[in-house]
Amino acid sequence: MSYYSFSDQAIKDLDEICNYIAEGNPKAASRLFDEIRKKCKLAANFPNMGKSYDKLMSNLRGFIVNDYIIFYYPSDEGIYVLRVVSGYRDLESLFSDEEET
Repeated sequence: MSYYSFSDQAIKDLDEICNYIAEGNPKAASRLFDEIRKKCKLAANFPNMGKSYDKLMSNLRGFIVNDYIIFYYPSDEGIYVLRVVSGYRDLESLFSDEEET
């Protein structure tokens, strides 16, 4: 059985996204969270299915759920979710900040 896990930053990202959406529509926030979990479960079984984001970080992959990109590292056991961010963000600057910390 394959597994998925979230970095502390990915958990923070999800909390912020879902809390923001829940202010206007709690059901939409719950649906988004469920969609992300389902897609993570699928990706854990097929870790290389996501798009390669090697330009941002070596071995980084991602998939889209609604307007959000779930960035992860594949492994033999599943996936490790690094970040969950809006697809509208400046991804290059976001990940250059990641490398500096």
